[in-house]
Amino acid sequence: MLDFSLPNLDIPLWVHNLIAACNLVFLVFVLFFERKESRRRFVWILILVFLPNGIGMALYILFSGHIFAATRRMRDLNATAGQFSAPLRERQKKMLDRKRASLPNHVIKSFMPLVDMNLSDGNSLLTYAENTSIFTYGAAFFDDLCAELEAARQSINMEFFIYRQDQIGTRVMEILCRKAREGVDVKLLYDDFGCFLTRVRFFRRLDAAGGRSRPFFLVRVGLPLTLNYRNHRKVVIIDSNKAYIGGMNLADEYANWNPRRRLNWRDTMVKLEGSCVLAMQSNFLGDWYSQGAWVNRPKTIESMLRYFPPSFAEKLLDTSELERGSDLMQELFVKDRIATQVITNDPSDSKKANIEDAFIRMIMSARKSIYIETPYFTPDEEFQNALKIASYSGVKICIVIPGDWDKFFMKAASYEFARELCADGIRFYIYPGFIHSKMLSVDGKIASIGTTNIDNRSFSLHFEENILFYDERFTARCDVIIERDMQHSQAVTKEFFDAKPLVVRAFWSFCKLFSPLL
Repeated sequence: MLDFSLPNLDIPLWVHNLIAACNLVFLVFVLFFERKESRRRFVWILILVFLPNGIGMALYILFSGHIFAATRRMRDLNATAGQFSAPLRERQKKMLDRKRASLPNHVIKSFMPLVDMNLSDGNSLLTYAENTSIFTYGAAFFDDLCAELEAARQSINMEFFIYRQDQIGTRVMEILCRKAREGVDVKLLYDDFGCFLTRVRFFRRLDAAGGRSRPFFLVRVGLPLTLNYRNHRKVVIIDSNKAYIGGMNLADEYANWNPRRRLNWRDTMVKLEGSCVLAMQSNFLGDWYSQGAWVNRPKTIESMLRYFPPSFAEKLLDTSELERGSDLMQELFVKDRIATQVITNDPSDSKKANIEDAFIRMIMSARKSIYIETPYFTPDEEFQNALKIASYSGVKICIVIPGDWDKFFMKAASYEFARELCADGIRFYIYPGFIHSKMLSVDGKIASIGTTNIDNRSFSLHFEENILFYDERFTARCDVIIERDMQHSQAVTKEFFDAKPLVVRAFWSFCKLFSPLL
């Protein structure tokens, strides 16, 4: 008689051996096939070797950036959306090649390799901005934002990493609901992880009023493969002709109104008009419609057009614009217009480094000065080496970082990076508070304002957006802001950091080791 009973297996041991084998496979992959910098690979090797079997593997799946970066719908969307601007980008590249010697904007001529790189690899059109305003404190920004929202007539598109149900959050929500009831097309995209403490029913108030709210990459129970990829953008577009972008979220602490979180917050937002607003709206709509709104994935531009406002599509795809030849480029150089490029970063890109590439190119083009403001400073090897080379070439580099921090481990890692780079002639300034501003300027000619921090998470794992301004007058305004912050800050040297107790510096070094994952 045949015996169909199962053999006596030690199930726990069998499971343990299977997990150990899988862990070994992951370790071999990191050792021989991981293409990231050596410091990042070393951290993952430590995690896979020293953490209990299965834990390191689970962390790698969630946080390495290899297992999941975007939905198929998002990839299809990005590929199709790229066709929108492809004819115009090709025309701009040809015009730049033909007329670069006679361009009236000498800043663009000085940074032509950067412009070309953004056009070719970043799909970033040359656009223009006008009527710009820079806000350096939350209260002024919130008041201006609310006034513009009240004046909206056609559409309001907003996306924020953090949106809290507090004083300013409630104030803005009441305006959005009222405008939705008036017939304005209101879309609110919020990051599900960043708004984890905000109740969903708060956002549903907008849906009930006739607007639409949507979480970005919903954090699901079980295996949340999207947990690592967050929408860190802070963008508002009103009536397709005015926009805001910068570092401020919708929360009271950005105006120092939160009594439980007083960090003397200093941030930067820029308000602008011009054709760059259309590029920003295109990016927003890409984010919006990638979050489960389409039943069928779009395959052509024609199938995609129905998801965009007719006026927007007409402006972006107007063939008469392409027929105008040189006039198309000349409109960038009208007096009081600022030549710009809107650059984005997201994990679904094959390169995953458009903004970092642009920053490094800016740094390598510097001849006199580089000013940086960032709340977190944990650069990867490429960015760090670019700063060193610029410093060795005689370029003055000044970096403003916070004195008060919202994350103690980021402070520790950032201070260790600052300590090392001080030895290379780079000047650091510790701001008396939490400076959350994300600004970079080079030689008083070109500036960047946006949502990107100087860390691996912003460069590789977050959905980010920045605007490059090719204009000396605008950059001078940025430099005045940064220089004012430096005057209010404490200039520090390597001796300042070396004077700290050994145990403190050891903790800094330990946190720096894990900076690729922070």
